[in-house]
Amino acid sequence: MPRVTFADHEKTAEFPEGERLLDCAREMEIPISQVCGGDGACGTCRVEVMEGWDHLTPQNPEELYKELEEPFRLSCQARLVNDVIVKVAKIE
Repeated sequence: MPRVTFADHEKTAEFPEGERLLDCAREMEIPISQVCGGDGACGTCRVEVMEGWDHLTPQNPEELYKELEEPFRLSCQARLVNDVIVKVAKIE
């Protein structure tokens, strides 16, 4: 099973392939904004992918519309393929 590490919270856990990063964060009790409830509409659940960009599903239209570029992804849209290390992105 893929391993997710939230470096800024020093927490690691394993999840099934295909799990959304947002759901991983919830289960790991990592606070992450989600104004739209995880629908990809608001862009507040951003994470910075520190390692494993290619270990997530490709960006979808919701992310491309928001012009998110590497290393940032929406945790409600990015799904696990293999191990990743991320941190919750600060929105400025």
